Formats: sequence, structure tokens, C-alpha cells
Amino acid sequence: MKTATTVTKLCRVIDQFQDHQSHGITDLARRTELLPSDVHRILASLRILGYVEQDPETRKYRLGFSLLRLGLAALHSNQLCGKAHPVLMRLSTEIAATTRLALLDRRELKVFLVDQVKGPKDLACGDHLGEAERLHCTALGKTVMANMSHDVALIALEKSGLKRFTRHTMTETAILERQFEQIRRLDYAVDREEYLNGICCLAAPLRDMAGNIVGAIGTSMPSSEFAAWDVSDLGSRIKAAAVRVSAALGVPRADSM
Repeated sequence: MKTATTVTKLCRVIDQFQDHQSHGITDLARRTELLPSDVHRILASLRILGYVEQDPETRKYRLGFSLLRLGLAALHSNQLCGKAHPVLMRLSTEIAATTRLALLDRRELKVFLVDQVKGPKDLACGDHLGEAERLHCTALGKTVMANMSHDVALIALEKSGLKRFTRHTMTETAILERQFEQIRRLDYAVDREEYLNGICCLAAPLRDMAGNIVGAIGTSMPSSEFAAWDVSDLGSRIKAAAVRVSAALGVPRADSM
């Protein structure tokens, strides 16, 4: 089906705000490969409708309140988010740590953080709601990548890049592929200070009724607290939470089959 040219251009502009909070017209024109005049007209219309705002000092544009309302409406109507939040709360209390939910966008081949329940120690885990998880160095990202088809996972990793964040970050595809094999065997992924120094994470996959990967549930905690856990025990708790969410979506539990 042929797409509407104006709508396509508008979406290309809006998409740029996923990774950067504010943009100028020239910057957006370069990133979208659109004419500055087209970008200006699109932003002017979006501004009138409240979908973007313009900083009076920098003259740069940022997302507006109307998009916030739409995003919240989409989040509240998402069945998986609704089913997962009580599980995140229960899990956070059980393990006394921050719990997080990420969903896979198959079109963009990105994994987005969509919900979290903060533990007793309010950690700054790097990513905020709506931001994309790093696919190669976070437990949530690696869990999803390990459960995708090999070819698609490689495309996603190439698209996102293998940036080094700490001395523990894995930046070699061959090493990551071996990690993915282990993740599939254990059914959970571990991030030992691969993204943030002093922070360790563990995540397990979420699947739909057809068994396809749709996201992941995980936890983040200080490395000192993570070291006190038996990793297999913590993994079992996270996997059990993931199973509860998947079961709520209609996926049969293993113990009921």
C-alpha cells in the first residue's frame, strides 16, 4: 500500500525525538533528509496542535503535552503493561530491588523501557521510561535479542551499535552469540556492570500465545547486593514473574501442560 507522503514526512520528524529531547530545524532537516522548509511547516502545524513545543531561548523544538497524553493513553490501553505492573510491584517487594518491563518494537528492532517499580534504594539505572534499552549490554536487551531469530538479532545489533560503556561491556559479536546461547539455555540474561558501573541486572523473556518474544521483565540492583544473591535463585524468581505475566496473556504455564 502506498503511504501518504505528508504523513510519512511527519512521522520521520517525530521519530527523531526518540533519541534526543530537542532539535533545531536545520538539525532535523539533516537527520530526516527533508527540506528545511518542509520541516518548518511540519513543526509549525505540530506546534499549533500542541504536539511539539518551542523553547523561547534556544528556538529548538521538543515534544509537547498532546503527545504525552497520547503516549499515556497508549500505555494504559496496552494489555501487557496492565497485566505486568502488579507483577512488577510484587516482585520488587519480594526481592527488595527495582523491577523493570521492556517491550520489543519489531518494526524498529528496538527494546523500550515502558514500566518500572523502584526498590528501596532508588537507583539511577540510566534509561528512563520510553527510552531504548541497549541491546548488547543490558539484561533486558540481551534477553530479547537471544530469543529472536539469529539473522534478525544480528541486524538489530548492527543497527544499534556495540558501543562500550564500561570495561565489562561486550563489543564482539562472536562473544555475544555465545552469551545468547547461554541465555536461551538458562532462560534469563545477566548484566554484570556491562552498562553502568556498580549496577547489575537480570532479566527473563516475555512471550505471546504463539511463543514469540514480546519483551522482558528484569531487576536492577547495586553490584554489592547482587553479589549476595545466588544468581540461579534470583533467576528463578524473575522467570517465575515472567511466567505469571505471560500466563495472564493466555500463554499456558509449563506446570499446567
